Amino acid sequence: MVPLGWIDFSKNERDKVLSVLDLLSENGTLDELGIAPVRDGFAERFFPGTSTIQTRAKYFLIVPYILKDLEHNEETNPNRLQRMLDESEKKCAVRLLEKENDTAGVIGSRSLSQGSWVKRTPASIYWAGLRSYGIFTGGGVSLSEYLRAICSIKSQKANLKKLGNRNDKADGDENETDDSDAGGLFHKHFWSVPTYTPEWENQLTLQLTAEEGEYLKHQIIMNHPDTMLAYILKNNMTQVLAVENFRELRGLMPCFPEGIQQDYDLACAFSEFLFVLRILYNDILSNGENKRVLIEWNAVQDHLTEIASFNLEGIIDILFLRRNPGLCQFLRKTREAMRAEDAEELKTLIKKREKELKQGRAKTQHPGEFDPNAWYSGEHLGYRFNNAKTIIRDIFESEGKQRV
Repeated sequence: MVPLGWIDFSKNERDKVLSVLDLLSENGTLDELGIAPVRDGFAERFFPGTSTIQTRAKYFLIVPYILKDLEHNEETNPNRLQRMLDESEKKCAVRLLEKENDTAGVIGSRSLSQGSWVKRTPASIYWAGLRSYGIFTGGGVSLSEYLRAICSIKSQKANLKKLGNRNDKADGDENETDDSDAGGLFHKHFWSVPTYTPEWENQLTLQLTAEEGEYLKHQIIMNHPDTMLAYILKNNMTQVLAVENFRELRGLMPCFPEGIQQDYDLACAFSEFLFVLRILYNDILSNGENKRVLIEWNAVQDHLTEIASFNLEGIIDILFLRRNPGLCQFLRKTREAMRAEDAEELKTLIKKREKELKQGRAKTQHPGEFDPNAWYSGEHLGYRFNNAKTIIRDIFESEGKQRV
């Protein structure tokens, strides 16, 4: 097989590619059937601002603290500033590994143990969430665009200062005041981080302070008030922390508003539907030799019509999937085949779909070439619940609520 890759023109381009790969993965599993728009659409409705590669809530504050520090230095070259950001994040990881008893949530711990640093830094991992929660207030720009912007502003301020120094002393005080005022507007424009102090690094831990937890909670509720995440935080639903997975949230659903309950029912129904396709996907790859496939298929084969009875058009509407006609067609056709209990037609549609998406890399075009005991293409969808649960736990613990 010919190895695949891309030319690494810049860190910005590399981050864009890695971001796409993140969206195509759930717990390290590639999106073989192209259902990411459904999975991520529901995840964003329930737990906005989260991702599957986030670790701890504190990074929503560590990243802006570092960037605010960098705003105050004199560096005006974006590439050098990017390297300074990487070095600052690496330095924080080293300090956290030295201070924390539980280092599982420290980004870069594995890379540092091998003498290297991560390709996906905390800033790139949390950037979308920082924008989503209104912590970064500079609009929809990328991290690289932001770094270029602050370098440009610092260059302009430096030039103005040079011009001001040429004026006589009578004008000096006025110019100094103007520069100070401009600096205040500059910082207000990009960040809303009232918990920041220049000495933040001296007290660096993975635990949120009470002030940080209160602030992060407020930002999530204010910017996403109708979501499951906001409702859990607003109503102090610590019982969520004892729930093992997304499907087990059903026992708590009566506590949620009707709109969230309806979305939850649709998301669970889609997950059950997709899991049937994943069973058959593994059946194709193993040429019928996967023992788990037999167990899973026996559990669902008498319920195919029921599983396929969910409101697909409702999902298409609320997640704006009509702009993805290929996905809509695949879901409609597989749903009809499942209603008809036609397993062979389902397999045909699965193979066709993966070939359209992956061409020669489609696994279903090479049945029997894979480990028949392995499981490919994922489990039931979690919609980022476990990642969100970590953020929720960190916030609740900052408020002194009992750990579950």
